[in-house]
Amino acid sequence: MPKAKWLHSAENSQLISGKLIRDPALKTGPSGKPFCNFLLSVPVGDESPVVVSGIAFADMAEKIANLKKGDAVAVVGSMKPTTWADKASGEERHGLNITVQAALSPYDVKKRRGNTGRRQASR
Repeated sequence: MPKAKWLHSAENSQLISGKLIRDPALKTGPSGKPFCNFLLSVPVGDESPVVVSGIAFADMAEKIANLKKGDAVAVVGSMKPTTWADKASGEERHGLNITVQAALSPYDVKKRRGNTGRRQASR
């Protein structure tokens, strides 16, 4: 992925990284284009991790859908707070959603390093 695309400079773009809480779900919209919903556990210092709900479209959806529960991923996108009523208790809940513009996983890093021609000597 080109560096300019990864370091998206829009004002509302945020970079977050964490681990997938469950396997991402790849679906197809009415237009026939793929989208993917996922949940990301994002560490926040010494506090409990924050759960961020994400959605990705087209190529990014397919890329994230290839990952599995527990895989690490970093995403760049537009983040916004959300509120909803808990179905069981009726309490108001708060969360964060991110619409992904770019994603990078350890698998991408391995592919890039493998394509440079440099390999570490095996011992």
